[in-house]
Amino acid sequence: MSKAEKKVKVEIIITPVCDVLRALLAVGNPNDIEYSPELKALSQRLKQHLRPRLLANIEKYFNSDCYPGAGLLGLIEQDYALEVPSFLQALSKMAPEDLAITLLSFGRIYRGNLPITRNIVELLADREKLVEHIRANMSVSEEKVEGLADIILNPAATRDDLSELIEHFWYVILQPEAEKRALIQQEVAEQCRAKISEIGPSRLITGLTKLQLSEKSDLYEKYVLAPSSFDGDSLTALENREETGLILSFNREQPILKTSREVPEENPVLTTAELANNYHTLGDKTRLEIVQALVERPHYGQELAKMLGISNATVFYHLSQLEKTKAVHLERIEHRVYYVLDTGRLRAMLNQATTFLLG
Repeated sequence: MSKAEKKVKVEIIITPVCDVLRALLAVGNPNDIEYSPELKALSQRLKQHLRPRLLANIEKYFNSDCYPGAGLLGLIEQDYALEVPSFLQALSKMAPEDLAITLLSFGRIYRGNLPITRNIVELLADREKLVEHIRANMSVSEEKVEGLADIILNPAATRDDLSELIEHFWYVILQPEAEKRALIQQEVAEQCRAKISEIGPSRLITGLTKLQLSEKSDLYEKYVLAPSSFDGDSLTALENREETGLILSFNREQPILKTSREVPEENPVLTTAELANNYHTLGDKTRLEIVQALVERPHYGQELAKMLGISNATVFYHLSQLEKTKAVHLERIEHRVYYVLDTGRLRAMLNQATTFLLG
């Protein structure tokens, strides 16, 4: 069975919890707000209504350099998480180990889905091992590693901070317009259902995620679509706690919801000069190493620089050259820009060269 024909279970969940967490993620990352006038206005309201301590906690738990609060999105598929009060009640009853797994889950999707559920107790008992695990396996900036370890090792304080932030944010900021937002979410859900009927769940999922988020992406048993009522085109993807499904939380302006049936782009026939230029670009040791890394999965620039032992400036120069071949392009997922290899275009270019040289 091909990837396009793969049978998957798709659920669409409408929940105000999704709106709360999506808004907190956006507010914690000023660059995201620039893409959404609605979220920019919301951020200004927050600064007027939230105490400095709560604003500081948004930065602590939802900043793109270290945003464990995003892990809570992995709970929205559960029945108890459909309303904010029930979500907070469930959060208050979670075992420390479960909370730790939830908070760490935001990073796993970009690092091969390591089975942290198997060794979480061991990690919680040894700070040094936890720090080592975070540094090796999580998409966290180096200056935030120790802080994340503190968050994970102090579940009671973490739970209190997150609960207070979610509760205050919902009742003070979003609840007054809850009915309006619920209607918008319902409309987006209907668009999703119509799109699934038109092109099938696998095509919809591929269109939403855009890039292969992990080596395990073809093996998920289900996908949970959680639309937001906010404008903008951002997407957050992470596993559920059982590691069997992918949670896709997205703003209502996602392009896939507005486009007609996808038509694969045909690879153009290159001229001799274009072939020569592309091969000249690829004929560099560092660029070949970058392409080799991108064959495995998409990477962001700083990650590639660390892998190859070169400076950020150097890796971005080589990436800019590779972009000219159009075999490498950018995809913006969550709060990072990833470089993605278009294997189809690269294969077409190689085939054209073979035909040109050998007939």
